Amino acid sequence: MNKLYWIVCEEGDTTLFEGRHQGRTRGSALKFLKEQIGRKSLSGVIFTITEIPVPLIREIVAEILVGGVTPDVNVVPLTGTEPAPEVGGPAPAADPAEAKVTPSKAGLKATVKPAPVASKVGNPGFGDDLWIQARAFWDECHCIRKTAEKFGLSPNSVKTRARREEWRK
Repeated sequence: MNKLYWIVCEEGDTTLFEGRHQGRTRGSALKFLKEQIGRKSLSGVIFTITEIPVPLIREIVAEILVGGVTPDVNVVPLTGTEPAPEVGGPAPAADPAEAKVTPSKAGLKATVKPAPVASKVGNPGFGDDLWIQARAFWDECHCIRKTAEKFGLSPNSVKTRARREEWRK
C-alpha cells in the first residue's frame, strides 16, 4: 500500500526541495529526494521525511467537504508564523490539565473536553479501558494466550504490556 510522505530538504538557508511523494516505504522517499536534488548522498543537507497518515487525510477532506473551512477554525500555514491569540474567544479552563480544546467533527467549532487522567498512557490504538479489562482477565486466568484471544490482541502486545507494567503471577 502506498503512503504519502511530506519531504523538506534544506542546505544552509536555501530550500532545495519541499513537496510530497507517494510510495511504499520511507526508503523510496529517500531515493526520490536524492533524484530531485540531483545527489547520490544526502550528506551536508538537512532533511525530514514525514509520513502523512491516510486517516488524517480522510478526516481533513471530510471536514472540508462537509462545511468547508469556517472562520471559527484557526488555520496555520505550514511555512507561516503562529497566529495571534484570539481576543474574546472561549474562556480558558481554570486548570490547563483539566480540559483540552478539540475541534468537533460536525461543525469544526472548538469544544472543551475533560482531559484524561494523568496516568501512564498505554497503547493509544486500543485505549486504556481495554487494557484495564485485559489486566483484570489476566489476573483471573494468568494466561497471555487466552487474554490475547479474548480481547483480539496480539500475544506479543499482551506480553509487552505485562512486562512494562510488571504484571505478576
